[in-house]
Amino acid sequence: MSDQRFSLLHSTLLAGSALGVALGFGAQLTPATAADLSLKGETVQIIINSRPGGGTDANARRIGGYLIHHLPGKPQVIFRNLPGGGGIKANNYFFAKAKPDGMTLLSGSRTQVSPYKLRHRAAKYNPGKYRFVGGTARLGTIILINKKLYGRLTKGKVLAFGGIDGERTGSHAAIWGKEFLNWNVKFVLGYSGTSDLLLAARRGEIDLVHNQTVFNVGPLLKDNMDALVQLGNRDAKGKMIPRSSFSTVPVLGDLLWPKMDAAAKRSYKTWLGDQTVEKWIALPPGTPEKFVKMYRGAYAKVMKDPKFLKIVRSEFGADFDWIPGATMDTVVKDLAATTDEELAYFIALRKKHGLASSLSKKMTAVTAKITKKKRGGRRMYFMVKGKEHKVKISGSRTDVMLNGELSSRGKIKIGMVCKIAYPGNGKEARSLDCKK
Repeated sequence: MSDQRFSLLHSTLLAGSALGVALGFGAQLTPATAADLSLKGETVQIIINSRPGGGTDANARRIGGYLIHHLPGKPQVIFRNLPGGGGIKANNYFFAKAKPDGMTLLSGSRTQVSPYKLRHRAAKYNPGKYRFVGGTARLGTIILINKKLYGRLTKGKVLAFGGIDGERTGSHAAIWGKEFLNWNVKFVLGYSGTSDLLLAARRGEIDLVHNQTVFNVGPLLKDNMDALVQLGNRDAKGKMIPRSSFSTVPVLGDLLWPKMDAAAKRSYKTWLGDQTVEKWIALPPGTPEKFVKMYRGAYAKVMKDPKFLKIVRSEFGADFDWIPGATMDTVVKDLAATTDEELAYFIALRKKHGLASSLSKKMTAVTAKITKKKRGGRRMYFMVKGKEHKVKISGSRTDVMLNGELSSRGKIKIGMVCKIAYPGNGKEARSLDCKK
């Protein structure tokens, strides 16, 4: 991300978020628009680009439930989960087929607007053309270390840095720590989810862990972990500053900056830009301005609703923040415009420090019948030359196809014949292409 575009992103965040919160965004919805439009008797559909039960699903249903009450006419709302390809299936559908009539919205997360995800071979959508209703700001990730192991962070026995898949902000942040702060860590990946990861830290199975919510970090701080560094939140001028809930914890960028050359600084800025957004709701490309203003005005009211704020602040912390739709438009267009050269530096660092993408690994391809599955399809089993093999199926990185269409792992059944590309027995599959 160029310095010019990075500065524009910050100035847009300032104009849209910091000043907008103070003014309440009342100017986004004009009296004429409010008087002319009513959705009474209508049914609004919110597509969720993930399966039920996850963070994106919970965010969509929570915000969507409040959003309807602030729309003129108080329409009905239905939620439709459309998982597949780590959100690609829903975004492809939304971009190509959703009518821009104000009746269909899409809810997603940072992953689907990341420049890395947009380079996925199956991605056929351009979120830079969406009309965003609004988003939530990504709170600065906290990296925690076992209280007894501070002295070994840069020397001695290598410490275990736990992770789910190596694609989360905390794992990426550790790459910068390894390169410029001499962190003596190795990555231990494969935990099934946040709860398992935090339990492993509490038990001492791993030495470092990361999370962003006060709800999760607080108990660890009272137990056996200390906060090592934080990514921080952006202030009104775009500078990364300590979160109010973790005011004494150092900001990672402040430690890195004196040790970086110009190329590293540019890459770090690009990476930070990719950490701006947490969750979002959008209207399709081409949606008339009157609907865009109506939904953005309602979204702003949700973000000031005392009942809503009480819930989200108890979960995420007092520094929960949000991003107006107009600001989201600019931020996502900026991410979509990221060049390959701007991404190359960090990709090289990932490879150097043992966190290379699965896309760079040599794959074995077989055609086999699924003999059993576990954990809702997260583990698939099949026979290769008389020996049982298994693969991990990631909801965000494994391409799951069923009868030629992007699908989800939950729809793959025992007995289906699939083409499976994977780096080895027990590893994560790159693709799973099955037929009924």
